[in-house]
This record gives sequence, structure tokens and C-alpha cells, in this order.
Amino acid sequence: TFNTMVDRTESNLKKLNEASDIQSKTKEAIWRIQQQTAEAEGVGNETLQELRRQGHQMDDINAELQSVSSKLDQSAALQTRFDRWAGNWLGGKKSAAIKEAAAEIALRNKEDHSKVKEVFQHEKYDSIGRVWKSYGLVLCTDTSASVDDLFDPAVQEKMEKSSWVVDYSLSGIDPDGWTYAYDFSSLNKSGAGESSPGWNSYVRRRKWRYIDKSNAGSQALNEVKDRQNERITKAAANASKQGEKIGYVPRNKSTNLKESGLTSAGLMGRSKAADQQLDATSAAGLARLKAEDAEIDAGIDSISKSLDNLANIATTIKDETLSQQSKLDKMEQNMSTTTEKQTVVNARQRYLLKG
Repeated sequence: TFNTMVDRTESNLKKLNEASDIQSKTKEAIWRIQQQTAEAEGVGNETLQELRRQGHQMDDINAELQSVSSKLDQSAALQTRFDRWAGNWLGGKKSAAIKEAAAEIALRNKEDHSKVKEVFQHEKYDSIGRVWKSYGLVLCTDTSASVDDLFDPAVQEKMEKSSWVVDYSLSGIDPDGWTYAYDFSSLNKSGAGESSPGWNSYVRRRKWRYIDKSNAGSQALNEVKDRQNERITKAAANASKQGEKIGYVPRNKSTNLKESGLTSAGLMGRSKAADQQLDATSAAGLARLKAEDAEIDAGIDSISKSLDNLANIATTIKDETLSQQSKLDKMEQNMSTTTEKQTVVNARQRYLLKG
């Protein structure tokens, strides 16, 4: 009857309005997330550009250091030629100068040891005695540089409040922090060995780190870190809740719409013939819902692409950071080599000028 059709139309409009309100809130949430991801992409790209700029600067510095090192080699060669021209065939002045330079380098290295914060402890396996024997301490940044006088690992292990502690954050280590390999060269190349000794494991090493327990600000720093971790946890929870808002209109809000005929069923997902049975007002409302649904789909796709871009940016930033660390290590090694060459050249020059 007419009154029944009017009631059904009003019921349809009510549910259409409820669904439209939910869609509007969903679109608002999508818009906010789009803004946030766009800002995050912008920050990520700027960070990546800055890292690359710094990487180029490091390349330039390393190239200059290598150029200086080459010129120092040329200077050393000229000094040797001058030595011979001046009649110093036995090389007495050169030997004395090199000895003096070595003492100067050793003193400087000893002073630098006080700044060392990370070292490797090396041991070799004695096949006859079937025991591991100490093979000294070396710098993590230069495994050819010995720092045996820095501390005694056996003593530090027994101390309850030692400033030197074993680093257990590395991969491929056993419960005591050791990583095993055939030789130290393979460890240097791979960065880590096996977490347990094999039949061909003849060397092992573990990393020690220095912790400055006298730093009064460490407690405050830890508090800051704790607050930061708490913020990250809350942000993750909020992101999860925010993600739940993104989706289609709940079907329980749209499947109870009634037709203008004698039967009732949901509007969403119906065939074209079924849609045509609706009154004009309900049909127009349903069309608007479907159009809004398409916009929501497009918004979700846009966010998905932005998240993929952010993941790619994060991966690239990580790779660039690792590359920069390698460049810094190379720069440190080049500076150390250049400084030692400069020390030798200066010492030889002083002896040459003595006549």
C-alpha cells in the first residue's frame, strides 16, 4: 500500500544517511592519513638528500686524503734521493729519523687509547693443548692495531662493576659473546663467524664496549629513551586504531535497506535489476554511496602507495647510512695513515736539515 511504501522509503533514507555519515568520517580519516604520509615522505626525501650530500663530501675528503698520502710518498722518495746525494749511503739519518717518528707515533697512539670505546678480544685454538689461548686486543676500526695495554679481559670478567663489558648485541655469537672462524681474515671480511666452534674453527673473537658509568647524565638520558619508547608504543597503537577507520562502509549499515516493492533485502551488492525496483530517492542515495565507496577505495590505494614509498625511502636511508659508516671508517684509516706518513717525513726533514 501507499503508507507501506512511504515507511519503507523513510527507512531506506535513514539507513542511507547513517551510511553516508560513516563514509564521511572514513574519508576525513583517509585525508588526515594522506596528509601525514605526505609530510613523512617529504621529511624522508629531505633526509635522504642530506645523507647523499654528506656522502659526496666524505668521498671528496677521502680523495683529498689519498692525494695527500700520494704526495707524502713522493716527498719520502725525494728525501731518500737527497740522502744518497748527500753521501748518507748507510742510511744512518734515515734510520734515526724513522726511529724518532715511531716513538712519536707510539706516544700519540697511547694517548688515543684513552678514547677507545670498542675493541675485539682475539684468541687462537691450541690444537696440542686443546685450549683457547689469548691473542690480544685490537681496535674494531683497525684490527691490525694492537691495544693489549688497554685492559685485561680476564680481570674485567671477574669485576662486578666493570666499565668494560662484552657486547652481546652482535649476531653469530655464543652465550659468552664469542664468534668462531677459520682465521681472523675471514672474520674481518664477513664481520661475524659462527656461534659455535666447528672442526675447522681455529680462531675466535668477541667485542668489548666501554660504558662510562661516571656520566651523571646517563640516568636522564635513559629516562628520555624510556619516554621515547613509550611514545613509539602509543603511536603504534594509535596507528592501529586509525587503520581500523579506513575501510568500506559497514555492510550491516547498508544491507537492511528495504525495496519499495513487497520484498526486502540489502541495497549493496544487488544486481542492476534489483536496484531498479527501488524508489527514485533510495536509488539516488544508493548511487551516491557507491560513488563515495569508489573515492574511499582510491584514497586507500593512495595511502598504500605512500606507505610503499615510505618503506623504500627507509630502506634507502638505511643503505646510505651503512655506506656512510664504511666511508667514515675509510676516512679514519686514511687520516691515520696520512698522519703517520707526515710524522715520518717531518722527522726525516729535521735530520736532513741538521747537516
